[in-house]
Amino acid sequence: MRPPARATDVQVANFPYQDEAAMAEKDGKKRKRQSTAAETANKKVAGEAAVNASNIKVNFTNDSGLHPVLVSSPGLTAPSIPFQPYAKALSSKHGNAVPNPATHDLILQSSQHPRLDYTASPSSLDQHLSHYVAVFDPATNQLHVSPAHHVNMRCVPRAAAQENAKDDGRRTYAQQREQLGKEFGTKKAKKAIASKTVNAITKGQNQGGKKTDVQAAILDSIADNTADAPKKEDLESDALASKPIPRPNLAAENAEDVYPFNTMIPPGDARLVQVKDWQEKARTDENIIFSHRFPASRVNEIGKSDDILRLKALRYLTLLLEFHDALQNAGRAGKKVPKKDVLSQRLAAWPGPLVDSVRRRFATEANELPKWHMDNLYTHMCALSLFVDGWTTDTSNLKDDLKMENKQITQYFHELGCKVGALTERERENRKLGKAQAAVVKMASLKLPLEFPKQRVRRRK
Repeated sequence: MRPPARATDVQVANFPYQDEAAMAEKDGKKRKRQSTAAETANKKVAGEAAVNASNIKVNFTNDSGLHPVLVSSPGLTAPSIPFQPYAKALSSKHGNAVPNPATHDLILQSSQHPRLDYTASPSSLDQHLSHYVAVFDPATNQLHVSPAHHVNMRCVPRAAAQENAKDDGRRTYAQQREQLGKEFGTKKAKKAIASKTVNAITKGQNQGGKKTDVQAAILDSIADNTADAPKKEDLESDALASKPIPRPNLAAENAEDVYPFNTMIPPGDARLVQVKDWQEKARTDENIIFSHRFPASRVNEIGKSDDILRLKALRYLTLLLEFHDALQNAGRAGKKVPKKDVLSQRLAAWPGPLVDSVRRRFATEANELPKWHMDNLYTHMCALSLFVDGWTTDTSNLKDDLKMENKQITQYFHELGCKVGALTERERENRKLGKAQAAVVKMASLKLPLEFPKQRVRRRK
């Protein structure tokens, strides 16, 4: 990096305005009239007036005085303690000169911390780099540029530094082998030695012994650097928020509070779901025609009760099933919403605002449902089936309605944190099913604690 010349003036170029009429005549096109000064904003950035008022004078200072120091502390928090500087000339001819970034290496050292020793030294990556500090003075309209030293800060526990300074002859044979492994061992050997050190610290604490200065310094440093790190609960919550499932309440104490009604059905949609006609027909044993097995096998029982929320959940699930049937294939496991008139005709029995809300909720702005959006639709239907059946449901009806395999529908219930298994012997007898029929029936139950599938991590090639 070449330093700028001394006292260099930077001239601000003034470009004369060309006559607009002449320009229009030249290219034969009409140009938009340039805005006047009255239309421009009156606010200016701080320092803009000083910069535009006159030229900026750049002063490059490289005298024999002291120079500033730039300190990088990757992974560390720089302490507010004094440092002792040490300079080393790069060649013998500069041995008696004042330290300069171009002729000397600078090292900062401090032992003012109670437990740690800090050392800031030049990096090997800075051999072909030059660092500068520039300060602009708006009062004099001058920019002062000066070379600067650049060092990287590191720290070590004081007790460890004292032990390393001892004579190697006092070390045992095993300690000498361990030190050689740290310096010249393979990656596997260095990892084993580091693991041994961590285990030694943990073992001393588990035995109730006092922490040494080295252990205390390391643990304090870890605590300071991880104080702002996200907690495990926050990471799990963020991971679940990005998955195509209803947002679960991880702090719930009961299974029915994990997926509340308002999470699965927005309040605006719930007001548009009418269930009075289903109640009247169910209580008078009047037939209600359905295209799907799940609502047809449950509407009479729920309609005769006074549980309005379960009936609304069943009707909303019926709408999602019919919305799913109206979708068109779009390739690569995705679907797309048909045109507005076709969708209105397929779902003519439902209120238009409710259908439009479902479309906007589960489809993209381009009226498409890629794999993530389809998974989101399926998991919402599974959650609604759990709500309707009291958080334990037979997956076979919904599987047949969605034309899925057992493995696929089971995976969607697993994503919700459910436990999926076969019928118990008592459940089989209550349903009066044979063993062959019971073998294909799977029951999904939402119980605490929730068991979400672990994310698969691909091995790096």
